[in-house]
Amino acid sequence: MTTVRIERYEHTARVILNRAAKRNAISAEVASDLEGALLSLAEEPDLRVVVLSGDGPSFCAGADVGQLSELTPETAERFIRGLHRAIAAAMACPVPIIAAIRGACIGAGLELAAGCDMRIASQDARFSMPEVKIGVPSVIEAALLPRLMGRGRAARLVLTGETIDAQTALDWGLVEELVAGDDLMFRAGALAAEIAEADPLAVRAQKRLLRAWDDMTVAQAVEASVSAFADSYRTDAPRTRIAAALTGRT
Repeated sequence: MTTVRIERYEHTARVILNRAAKRNAISAEVASDLEGALLSLAEEPDLRVVVLSGDGPSFCAGADVGQLSELTPETAERFIRGLHRAIAAAMACPVPIIAAIRGACIGAGLELAAGCDMRIASQDARFSMPEVKIGVPSVIEAALLPRLMGRGRAARLVLTGETIDAQTALDWGLVEELVAGDDLMFRAGALAAEIAEADPLAVRAQKRLLRAWDDMTVAQAVEASVSAFADSYRTDAPRTRIAAALTGRT
């Protein structure tokens, strides 16, 4: 059985961590399968948005502790680089990825969620970065956490290993929306549909800008944005969509 499933719905894809018996813990195999799934979807020209979730009651319980317990300095680097490649594939995917989070979102799972473009959580979700409790630091895409919640709150998570609830995650800016558990996939699907209705080339350009802005000064970000704006007029989309909007107002 594959550790990652893809479900396709016209312009939307759902990527599902398919290891419910292990609370979707990420092994080397899961990381490789996830990377492959995301790279495959990235090649689909009609794709407009992806929803990433976990099978069963948890999003992801972190890295597979069974594998972690057997690592050596040499295999540890190989393992963590594999996990990094999977999350990097989510960040590099040309369309937005929405993380739909229920239950446990721990360690590597939280890093994966941080690598997505948006995060919706159910009210029973809980979040932690417990690596220091098992003798290793939080690494790779844990570096994204200060940008989401601020350095002090990120430091608190990774230095204490404490667990925070969904409301705290919302208050800290770690997630953008909370919903009842039964509504999670419906709300994620509704947000995906809203994105899919927008101009697909503009959405892809916007995601590129969002990622590029992370590594730019404000002045550089403005210049990159000016170029992207001008490039959008190389298609008919702005003219046709603006005309339609104006017609709808009359």
